[in-house]
Amino acid sequence: MHTVAIAGGSRSEIKELVQLSLEDWGDQVKFIVFDTEDNIDSDDLWEYRGYSSEEEMVREAVRSVASGESGILLKGGIKTHTLLKEVLKKEYKLKKQDLLSHVALVNLPALDRHILLTDAGMNITPDDDQLEQIINNAIQVGQSIGLKKPKVALISSAENVNPKMPSSLTADRLTKRFKDHEEATVYGPISLDLSLSEAAVASKRFTGPIAGDADIIVVPNIDVGNVLYKTFLLFGDATIGGSIVGTNVPIVLTSRSDKVRSKLYALRFALMQAESNQ
Repeated sequence: MHTVAIAGGSRSEIKELVQLSLEDWGDQVKFIVFDTEDNIDSDDLWEYRGYSSEEEMVREAVRSVASGESGILLKGGIKTHTLLKEVLKKEYKLKKQDLLSHVALVNLPALDRHILLTDAGMNITPDDDQLEQIINNAIQVGQSIGLKKPKVALISSAENVNPKMPSSLTADRLTKRFKDHEEATVYGPISLDLSLSEAAVASKRFTGPIAGDADIIVVPNIDVGNVLYKTFLLFGDATIGGSIVGTNVPIVLTSRSDKVRSKLYALRFALMQAESNQ
């Protein structure tokens, strides 16, 4: 059984998420809700723990995963900064990597497979060393959900190295860093169409280690990631679920503006990672 600690979970949108999760997974998953608000449901749905302050509530939710009582941490009706500030405290020993990053599992109807997108939600303008860690985090997550040797595309506007295009220079440097990596193929610069579309590859007569079959999309900065993420959602009819990785447990960051299917997808993504960690 997987136990999910929800910080700020006594909310109608979280209740719907929990109900759907229990319909899908039954007794395979258990929920503990930590909140300052009154319990909006019974203990048949979740275990409720009430607190007098948000500070105490967040602290106890994080302690639940740090102690091993829970295996997944999910953000409910609180600010992301509030939760992550507590998670990063050294006393919990939750960080297993120097750099945390955001990885999203993307289901695009136009593709016949899932892809991962990173980092569209945490690191703003990563340097080469930070991008290296972001890539390593994504590779580890990819392997945890069954990608044995993922193909990692380092996105730029084109597939050529252009001295006037910083993202192409960065991608080229990172490709060289990973050239001897045995557990993944890391390649760039490469454009989005050549990363995901075999038709574009054929039309442009492109040859390379990634040719329309990328498993992981790595963006050069959060602006590119944010635009791509929202484009997938708004115009690609995508279902996307993301989590913070680089910690000992998956951390699911949902928003009240997310559709329920995306929240459920994010939790499913976290459960896949938790299953691999066991």
